[in-house]
Amino acid sequence: MDAQPGNTSEALFSGLSLADPPAAPASSEAVPEAALNSPFPARFIAEAYAPETGEAAAFFAELEDEDFIDSLEQLVNDAAAHQLADQRNWSSLPAEADARASLEDWIEPVATEAERALDGFAGRLAGADLYGMPPQEFEQLLEAAGTQSPAGLSGYEDFLGGLLRAGKKLVSGAVGLVKKGVAAVGKVLPVNLLLGKLKGLVRPLLQRVISAAMNRLPASIRPLARKLAAKLGVAEAEAEDHASAEGLAEAFGLEVTSLLYAPEAEEELGENFFEPRTYEAPDSLAALETARARFTERLAALPDGSTPTAEIEQFLPAVMAVQPLIKLGISIIGRQRVVKFIADILANLAKGLIGDGPAKMLATPVADLGLRVFGFETEAEPERLRAAEAVASTVEGAALRLLELPEATFEDQLQLAAAVQEAFVEAAAAYLPDRVLHEDLPERETAGEGGVWILMPRTARPRYRFRKYTRVFAVPITRQAARAIRWSDGGTLEGHLLDRGVRRWPLEAEVDLYEAIPGTQFGHFTQDETLDEAAGADSTEFQLLTPDIAGLLLREPALGRPGAAAGPAGPQASLGRARPQVGRRYFRIRSAVLHPAARGRRLTRRLRVVLEPSRRRLQVQLRLSERQAQQLLALLQPSSPTARRDLPSVLAALRGLYEGRLPLVLSSRLVRHALAKDAAGAAAPVDALLKALAASLSKFLSQRAAQLAAAVAEPSHGVTITATFHDITRDRLGSVQAPDVSVHAGWKSSAL
Repeated sequence: MDAQPGNTSEALFSGLSLADPPAAPASSEAVPEAALNSPFPARFIAEAYAPETGEAAAFFAELEDEDFIDSLEQLVNDAAAHQLADQRNWSSLPAEADARASLEDWIEPVATEAERALDGFAGRLAGADLYGMPPQEFEQLLEAAGTQSPAGLSGYEDFLGGLLRAGKKLVSGAVGLVKKGVAAVGKVLPVNLLLGKLKGLVRPLLQRVISAAMNRLPASIRPLARKLAAKLGVAEAEAEDHASAEGLAEAFGLEVTSLLYAPEAEEELGENFFEPRTYEAPDSLAALETARARFTERLAALPDGSTPTAEIEQFLPAVMAVQPLIKLGISIIGRQRVVKFIADILANLAKGLIGDGPAKMLATPVADLGLRVFGFETEAEPERLRAAEAVASTVEGAALRLLELPEATFEDQLQLAAAVQEAFVEAAAAYLPDRVLHEDLPERETAGEGGVWILMPRTARPRYRFRKYTRVFAVPITRQAARAIRWSDGGTLEGHLLDRGVRRWPLEAEVDLYEAIPGTQFGHFTQDETLDEAAGADSTEFQLLTPDIAGLLLREPALGRPGAAAGPAGPQASLGRARPQVGRRYFRIRSAVLHPAARGRRLTRRLRVVLEPSRRRLQVQLRLSERQAQQLLALLQPSSPTARRDLPSVLAALRGLYEGRLPLVLSSRLVRHALAKDAAGAAAPVDALLKALAASLSKFLSQRAAQLAAAVAEPSHGVTITATFHDITRDRLGSVQAPDVSVHAGWKSSAL
């Protein structure tokens, strides 16, 4: 079949010419296709030959890729860090257009390498009879074609790998549809065109990464995604935060699915959803920054004993615009009354902090405990301005706490008045120096010496991106405490510290504390200007500080904030790590003992699960760090000639990698892929899967432990043990077959 004008393979990939789907057998009355002028629209043809309902949804679900989500999170955080660091090179704060241009230059090598990788993938498929070769040979070809090393681009291999895995699924899906007899799909979108369209999605995705890093991803993405999901028959998306890495991956997955199952979607939606565009979401964050600076200046200028009602009334709407009152079903007029009511109470509580006298009482401890501790010159900031900043932080903190309350609180004046007073006291205990508070105030955050929370980075004023606690805690970390603290890679603080070189306990360490404000990304924490550049951190080092963790690490539980740990370490089986939530606190551990972890040698996910119902396959991957792998090798090959290999300890170590986390992940995936109705219905199948996994690992160690030892001995960092279950269907989950177990050197993502 001749290529359509403008859609030639040469226009998409240089020198590429992939085979078109096999044409239907010609009849004696066949008319050349070019001579036909069909009266039927393309939409009718697509719907007439559409696959059965649910097939697109199943394909979309199988695009879930935890490693790809992790790579998007890394890109967003690296972009956020780059933007903040780049500001230091400007004599004044850059305009948004300049900041975006700088980020586009920074991310260009990633885009170029991604396009090169997809070009290479398509080129290696060129000339192959994709529709006629046996299934096993076809899979081997796809696996070989999608395996390549990035040229001169280190640190983003998982992003490139995720794109190639999406390409493999796209090609496999297209070939599968043709073999099922849905020939119209193959004619409208042959494989070479599909891969060209996929390549065209790369730069729009990276534009969204930049917008997410700049907190400028528009709300309009969600309605568009909903329209596309509805067209594909896909249920409402799982990600609650469309600007998170999981949300970005979902939107990308919908686009990829539409290439195969709804090629006319771009035209019908009436939106240029598949191309880069300038995002024009209301910049509520910039408005808050301006309002915060103006509010601080106005507080500093007020006479002694003033009641700042008008100032607070003008400031609160900017806070509410960033953290909207979504739960409140009240009118605009009603909201204005709520704002005035809250402002009146806050103003009366804050009036004792206004003026020269209170300013001196506040400014000196703020400078002593904060700015001077961090090495900043305090003479450049007037006392009243430093004091006003602390008061403004208190008002903002109280307002943000109120926005987390249920709707019923705002419908009852007495409840609301009590809540405002409680929120103000809690905020004052956090953002004002201890010496101006009652010694017996129960809301005080520390029993011993305390610090203050300072807006950072100071050089970015007024574009602050986080707060840092001025007291750095020097603490011994026991092994028992480290083992009890969960880590975002699915392991524990103990495992993280051991992988970083800790060999003796307790570890003498310093703990830095951070607080998220509107606009915070994990990458922003890495630009802590109070630390030497040599002590620079990776965004994965910052972990949620709950009251339990603060009690274990610091013996000051009130410094923590309630909140479920996000991502792989949390109780929810989300695919990715949640962005920093406003008001939540995070910690980072520093010690001279800790070895810097190179990006390519850092595990972001120790357990990976891939469920593919279309292939009736489930894969469970256990990823071991190099330290863990060497420990297993020592058990398998003891140095003493009289010692015997310790297989029970090896099996116990492997089971320890998944027993705490895997049941929840399996239950979530079975429900998500409609293999179980709900968590209760998934309980028995999950139990059967876990028993089969344990039995297969035991058999593998008994019969093929030498393969594990050989993989550990290879130069690649760490090893991956993969258990592959076959014939995974809803009907057969009650009688699960033992999985095949294999081992590979390095941290291997699943194949196709």
